[in-house]
Amino acid sequence: MLDLVTVAAIAFKTGVVVVAAGLLSLTLRRQSAAFSHVVWTAALALCLLMPLVVLLLPSQSAVALPIAPTLPLPRMHGREWERAVMALWLIGAFCVLLLELLATIGLARWRRHALPLTSTRWSATLARMGFDHRRLQVLESQHIASPCTWGVMQPVLLLPTSGESWPESSRRAALLHELAHIERRDALSLLVARLACALYWFNPLVWIAAKRIRSLQERACDDAALRAGATPSDYAQFLLDVAAHTSGVINLTRASIGMTHGSSLRARIVAILDPQATRSRPRRIRVVAACASLFAFTMLLATITVAIEPPPPPPLPEVPTLPETPARPTTPIEPITPITPVPPIPPIPPVDPTQ
Repeated sequence: MLDLVTVAAIAFKTGVVVVAAGLLSLTLRRQSAAFSHVVWTAALALCLLMPLVVLLLPSQSAVALPIAPTLPLPRMHGREWERAVMALWLIGAFCVLLLELLATIGLARWRRHALPLTSTRWSATLARMGFDHRRLQVLESQHIASPCTWGVMQPVLLLPTSGESWPESSRRAALLHELAHIERRDALSLLVARLACALYWFNPLVWIAAKRIRSLQERACDDAALRAGATPSDYAQFLLDVAAHTSGVINLTRASIGMTHGSSLRARIVAILDPQATRSRPRRIRVVAACASLFAFTMLLATITVAIEPPPPPPLPEVPTLPETPARPTTPIEPITPITPVPPIPPIPPVDPTQ
């Protein structure tokens, strides 16, 4: 059963998991952006599993901490405070989920107003890349300035009609970027981040991790485009041109994945132009080792509890001792004189009645 103490423990442990993921990513910072993206996504996925692990797995006490006597809460009893805190958490989670639902509805509206792909230039570029249209639904719209994609089970690729005026190299780089999102299942990692933010809306570390995931997945797709032959300088200039033409066009929703949405463009440009950056695909054994170590740490952390010792009984009050009174001087006792014995009384002779 979830009580206030258990909820506080889960919130604290999820923060520790996010910090551990950050330290692991910092330690392996020379790895590619795709590797760091997997580490951060695994951390938020484990945060989603934390309540189940805490409730289902047996716990073991590791540290015993004494606590002070519980003070009475003002104006409310303990149970009322627990209900108030739980209600506040549910209201916050509901608000975040409502925002995500509105973003998903916006995507459905985009999909309904978009048109099937009729652009000959976009179709020709896809054909030269050897892409099979049957793998996903490709649409085009005049309300966006850069390609975007969404969908976990049925991916959707939305292309801007203004892309017909782009050079062939720019259309190819844009398609390489967006198709890398679909191949890497970035929509699933984005869904994990959105659910974690809804569940732990009060934890700023979770929001930072979610923002980090969006930034890293864009950088990982940039690396995929560069590995496929895109020139770093041309690709960076293309991103700047796309970002400059997004003004006056409908903004991408938070549920979609766009080329210039949800990430720091300056950091991406620096990473693209960095000749020493690691752009290779992460080795599977390293990914498995990092995720396994993070999983083991999370399981150990989830099963550890802090035993709380009851406060010791208060000491008994000391009885005040009375001050000693000085002894009164005693008068000397006179010796008792011995009593002289009384001589015995002689018997009285009997009286003769005849006399």
